[in-house]
Amino acid sequence: MGRRRVARMVASGEYQMTKHAYDQMIARDIFIKQVEDAVINGRVVQKWPERDGEKLAIIGARFNGDFIKIVVKDCEIPKVITVCYPYEDID
Repeated sequence: MGRRRVARMVASGEYQMTKHAYDQMIARDIFIKQVEDAVINGRVVQKWPERDGEKLAIIGARFNGDFIKIVVKDCEIPKVITVCYPYEDID
């Protein structure tokens, strides 16, 4: 498991999105395609274990150069938990 597997599954449309993540996207004017691109091309900035997988915090660029942060649960079918703007410094 890991970012590569999650990226492959997101690229093929095999993932779920929570209502919370969708609501956060709407509130922040972030589109699904931007989330998918960020997961596929972004980098993991944090990992933490869960009972049935691990969570990955991934930061990726949007079309306008801004960055977004996506938290994905890496389980059998990856699940996007939330979408936000990162508070971390981006190098």
